[in-house]
Amino acid sequence: MDKFIDRLMESAASAYAPRLEEMTRARKAELEEIRSKVKTSPDQVEAWFDKEIEKLQKMDVKEIMKNATAGI
Repeated sequence: MDKFIDRLMESAASAYAPRLEEMTRARKAELEEIRSKVKTSPDQVEAWFDKEIEKLQKMDVKEIMKNATAGI
């Protein structure tokens, strides 16, 4: 049984490895783009954060939960 589980895990790891590598490359590119944006356009980045913070302050969690559970 242990050998079966080991082989199963090895198969899963080898099948998933290319996808994980692609996700890693995509995340790296995303972070590099964010870093560049922070360096070149700090005012835009700050404005984006201000907007996101404002959205969170206006968020009504009770209303969201009520809407999410309305169809249940």
